[in-house]
Amino acid sequence: MVANVKYYVVTIVSIFLAIGIGIFIGFMLDAQDILTSQKDDIVSQLESRFDYLKEENQKIKKESENTNKENKRLEEFNRIVYPEMVKDRLSGIKVAVIETNDDYVYSGINQTLELAGADIKSNTTINDLMMTDVEKLKEIYKNVTGKEEENIQKTVIREVTSSLIKGETTPLVQALKEQGIINISGIYNEPLQYIIIAGGSNDKGDERYKIIDENIIDVAKKSNIPVIGIEKENVKYSYIDKYKNSRISSVDNVNSIIGKITLVLAMDGHPGNYGVKPSAESLAPAITPLPSEQ
Repeated sequence: MVANVKYYVVTIVSIFLAIGIGIFIGFMLDAQDILTSQKDDIVSQLESRFDYLKEENQKIKKESENTNKENKRLEEFNRIVYPEMVKDRLSGIKVAVIETNDDYVYSGINQTLELAGADIKSNTTINDLMMTDVEKLKEIYKNVTGKEEENIQKTVIREVTSSLIKGETTPLVQALKEQGIINISGIYNEPLQYIIIAGGSNDKGDERYKIIDENIIDVAKKSNIPVIGIEKENVKYSYIDKYKNSRISSVDNVNSIIGKITLVLAMDGHPGNYGVKPSAESLAPAITPLPSEQ
């Protein structure tokens, strides 16, 4: 009797075990089917997404190519019309360029001014010694004038500007040139009608601007000589906001053909603050528009 009970127990356990194993195997097979189906769905979705992105990339690439072509056409057009746009607009105007530091080179501006017919009297560069060697400035000033001057930088800058405007090379200006404080290309031999200040700096801070640019602007205004501030688009620290606050015209992208044309237009009776930087009022002066197409 005991043996029969054990037999029944073992049999029952075996039956339930077999059922459990069957259920487990069935579940695993169903799960595998589900996973396979999900995997196929994911692969299908990824393939569809990839095809969409590929199409979008092709569209963007095509648009970029078209934009590049259009930009090249515009650049070529600007290059072609540029000489005619500026030709003789500044005919006979006596102009001087002052680079208020030697961080950037603005020699290309002369070509634009010449195309516009301007009479470029001189290019003056204020070297770093103006800011870094005050004792040397005092020594030069005393040797030339026999006097001592405490506010030497302001005094020197104002005399250089006044000498430039009057067209007279004073002994002090000559001494500053000989000592490498300033560089002068051309001569101060005729009174000026316009001053261009070329600014922007590699160094942050207002001291240089206040000492050099502000005094040049002040002397020019008191002499009733118009002055315009310019700089390249890629200068590290811009002076354009300061020029605007000083209430003079400005162009912040004279390294470009658009900026060069804008400079000439601004000097030719269209004052304002122009360029591509946030402080600019517009890209260029508004001149007589072409008739609209009907």
